[in-house]
Amino acid sequence: MVDEKRVYNQAAVVARNCWIGALIGVLFFFYPIVFPPETYGLNFAMMFAAIIIFFSAIISAIIFQRLAGNLNRLVSGEGLLARWTYSQDEWSRYTEEEHLRDRKDKWALFRLISIIAAIVGIIFVIFKHDALPVILVVIPGLIAIIAATAALTISSTYRQNRLHPGEVYIGKSGALLGREFHYWKLPTAYLQTAVFEAGNPPVIKLVYSSPSGYARGEYIARFPVPQGREEEAKQVLAQLKGEKSDI
Repeated sequence: MVDEKRVYNQAAVVARNCWIGALIGVLFFFYPIVFPPETYGLNFAMMFAAIIIFFSAIISAIIFQRLAGNLNRLVSGEGLLARWTYSQDEWSRYTEEEHLRDRKDKWALFRLISIIAAIVGIIFVIFKHDALPVILVVIPGLIAIIAATAALTISSTYRQNRLHPGEVYIGKSGALLGREFHYWKLPTAYLQTAVFEAGNPPVIKLVYSSPSGYARGEYIARFPVPQGREEEAKQVLAQLKGEKSDI
């Protein structure tokens, strides 16, 4: 058991916002009933949109509420395998290395998506010549949005790591590093690999699969090992692999 402390629980914030969204969906549903619009068919469209908003928000709220509860239990010591606090030098070094790695990976993904989008646009124009003006607007706009998203994500992660002290909680079902929570025991989610990577600092690298929208996403979590904790890290890996084999 560890000393209980208050940590930033992003999942709890998202869950709360989703509950608010569900309430907005209910209000949006009854609005055209109480105040019927003059435009024909608008009331049906509003009610249909409200139903989608309500159920999407409810499902999301339940998922994130569960994540928030799992994070709270991890921080309180349930299923905890290791809790490490990093020195300023260790955390600073890790932050800079992860920033370089994150930037390289995300811009590589951006280039791949941009090439695919351009190819799709060219193929579309070949079969439908009059679509050229639309394609010349849509494809560059899409690429610009993807580029902005990549840049914001990279800068946000880097800023977050620099602003908040380095600490990690590693548990059997998930891990909290700084403000980022990784969880691999949701329905249909699972831990794929858990390895020890030598370096300065060495890291525990976990790869897990989790549903993302209508597809599956593969996620990588890297936890730096503080100086002198290498043997403890290997014991943590042994326990994680044991949990993985039980799935």
